[in-house]
Amino acid sequence: MNQDVSGQLFIFLAAVILLIALGRIVVVWRRVPKAVDWELVAAFIRLDFPAEQRDIAQKIAAGLAEIVGTKIKRLKPENQLEQIVGWAENPIQVSDLIKVLHAAYGIQCDADTTFRALVEKVMESRAQNTPQP
Repeated sequence: MNQDVSGQLFIFLAAVILLIALGRIVVVWRRVPKAVDWELVAAFIRLDFPAEQRDIAQKIAAGLAEIVGTKIKRLKPENQLEQIVGWAENPIQVSDLIKVLHAAYGIQCDADTTFRALVEKVMESRAQNTPQP
C-alpha cells in the first residue's frame, strides 16, 4: 500500500512539473508581439471611393497608418493632411509628410489637401506616367 501512495505521488509531481513547464512556454509564446497588417486596418476607406480609386486609397491610408497607428480608423475623405498628421503619437511636421508624398508619388499638395484630393492627385499622376499603347 505504501508503494501505491509513493507511485501516485510521483505521477502527481511529474504532472505538476510538466504543467509548470508548459505554462511557461505558453506564457512566453503569447508575449511575442504581432505585426499589424495596416493594409487590413485601412481597408474600410475603400467604401468611400469609386472602384478605380479604392486600391490607391487603401495603399495611401495604410502608409498613413504606419505614422498615426490605429487612429487611422478616424480617416474620412474630407480630412486634411494637417488633421491626419495631428493624430500621430510621435508628432511630425505636415511639411515632412508633404515631402514624402512628393517623393513617393510625384505630386504637389499642401496642409489643406484633403485625403480625397490626395487620392485623386495620385491617380492623375499615375495616369500621366503610364505609357499609352
